[in-house]
Amino acid sequence: MNQSTKYFGLLLLWLGVITFCLWPKPHKVEVIEPVIEVTGVKWHDSLFKHLPLGIDTTIIVKDSKDNSLSFRQYLIPVFNHEAMIFQDRGIWRLQRLTKAAYDSVAKDDDAVARYERASAYGTKDTERSWKFKLQEIAHTLSAADHIVVFKGKRKMIVSRKNKPILTFNIDLGFNPNGNKITEGDGKTPEGIYHVDIKHYRRDKFYKSFWISYPNEKDKAIAQKNGVKPGSNIMIHGTYPEKTNAKDWTAGCIALQNYDIDQLFKVVNAGTVIEVRK
Repeated sequence: MNQSTKYFGLLLLWLGVITFCLWPKPHKVEVIEPVIEVTGVKWHDSLFKHLPLGIDTTIIVKDSKDNSLSFRQYLIPVFNHEAMIFQDRGIWRLQRLTKAAYDSVAKDDDAVARYERASAYGTKDTERSWKFKLQEIAHTLSAADHIVVFKGKRKMIVSRKNKPILTFNIDLGFNPNGNKITEGDGKTPEGIYHVDIKHYRRDKFYKSFWISYPNEKDKAIAQKNGVKPGSNIMIHGTYPEKTNAKDWTAGCIALQNYDIDQLFKVVNAGTVIEVRK
């Protein structure tokens, strides 16, 4: 190899190095993982083999058009979080979790289980356990359907299908005898109502259910007497200073906290409550 050939080879080598260094590098492509929305497990007919022991499949539910739905007909949309079931003054009803149904409930101040129905529409279904979903449905179907309060005996009896399941001692308003006529009279109202807004409180009353007083009859009586009927009658817990007190509320029905814990396990919004003398 002569000298000129050697220099020519070195020149080509340097040109190659320079070209490699100056050649534009391809930009690194950033791989963005798609955001996958987590949705709840959906129904499959194989789950009929895994229904919780004792689930009440005899309950008939009415839809928005008053059509009767069998267990199989409402189980699947409820499981898929497309609908919910609730009690409406003694009748089981189904609400589809649609915008139209939500708007209808939002406009109706007297809608039974109004808060729970609106909340169900606004809650995303992320539950991945089919077993948990089935247990929740079974628990809903096992709920009590009637509460009777005997003011004179200071007793509350909770029943399901005409069979008592729980009995509690209660306290009433500070002026318990007779029906409630006006706000501030210290009386607990008498009549047929429903419970609503299952409230886990952060104040001294612990937990509560709102009672749908005043109804139309109560309003008419108050109007006839030229007074206001009052409102905000509840079943609520007892704070420590009142644990041993008798008839200490402003007209509400008070339970000891360990009793209202039991009530919350078996009663949902919409359950009928009958308050007797």
